[in-house]
Amino acid sequence: MDQKQSSWLYKAAMLSISLVLVTGGSISAALPEMAKTMSGVSPAGINLIATIPQGAVIIFLVLSGAFVKKIGIKKTILLGLLIMSVAGIVPAFTNNYWLILVSRFVFGAGIGLYNALAVTIINLRFSGSEQSTLLGYRVSMESIGASVASMLVGVLLPLGWHSVFFIYLAALPIAFFFYRYVPEIEVPEHDEATETATQGGLDWKNLVLSLVFMILVMTQITIILQIPQVMLERQISNASIASMVVALFTFSGMIGGFLFGRLYTMWHRYALSIFLVGSFAGLMTLYSAHSLVIMVLGTFIAGVSGSLMCTSIFNLMTNVTAPSKQAFANTVILLGANVGSFAAPFGIQFAQSMLGRTAETPLLFFGMLIIMVSIIFIFASRFYTEEQA
Repeated sequence: MDQKQSSWLYKAAMLSISLVLVTGGSISAALPEMAKTMSGVSPAGINLIATIPQGAVIIFLVLSGAFVKKIGIKKTILLGLLIMSVAGIVPAFTNNYWLILVSRFVFGAGIGLYNALAVTIINLRFSGSEQSTLLGYRVSMESIGASVASMLVGVLLPLGWHSVFFIYLAALPIAFFFYRYVPEIEVPEHDEATETATQGGLDWKNLVLSLVFMILVMTQITIILQIPQVMLERQISNASIASMVVALFTFSGMIGGFLFGRLYTMWHRYALSIFLVGSFAGLMTLYSAHSLVIMVLGTFIAGVSGSLMCTSIFNLMTNVTAPSKQAFANTVILLGANVGSFAAPFGIQFAQSMLGRTAETPLLFFGMLIIMVSIIFIFASRFYTEEQA
């Protein structure tokens, strides 16, 4: 590792691009005010403003590889950040629903261009415990960015809903920081020493990880959606307090990210299964909660464990994937994550149709699913050791 690569500015610049990766939904608090301005648009159409970027992310995750081959990793990341910034602020200057919708789709395209690369650049430049630590920090950056963006939206919203979209200007200084301190990152050529990890294209182990990640993200989204519902249904507190509890879920994910490197090194082979058990404990605490204290406790446990288990997926991928294939593997795994995010409402409906139409039954359903995955991975972990690569 050269001196530049070991510098804290180099690492900070690599991590900084994750600050704006999950801010697409941060403007959701402005949707009711937007609905008043766009009285002719249906509630579903208004909600589409918040969700349509996800569709673009899925498409451009797949197309990202073509951009990397044409212009390289660094320029693809910078292009994604610039698209995010420019398209992100378009709604600040118009009331036209269709123009806003198109700009939000383009905004999602920018995210999709470099979503997988935010992980890939760490996997390519670092290894061992340092890689694990930085992957954990990267997840924390997402949590920090989402939390700060949500707070800024709360501050700007009294000035009018148009103003909240200026939060996406933050992508510009991040792009400059990344441009200044991170040199071009080359994707390694195929290495015969890692033939077994990549023979025939994408390894089946990564397809399994993608499926597991889909379940994990569905679980995380379900927790976010159901916490307010459970609190209101059980009369634990009001909507304002419920929103603060949801914010705690994001904050606790940041803590999990900072702890990841040390915990993964400690438990290694069985880390994912242990983190899944922690998520199960959090889900069951939320499921049984009838007081604010227990609700907060369950939220904290689920948030920390959820961050840890999601970060583990990328670590396991590097164990079984050659460096030359990791960008593609990241894309496939993140496709699973985005499908899970999109499918979460349908998962909630299915859980309620199976176990009863109350707010807490999806928590029980996904808790049962998570513990089954944990048991399976106790036995499957031998396929994901570093020796397998």
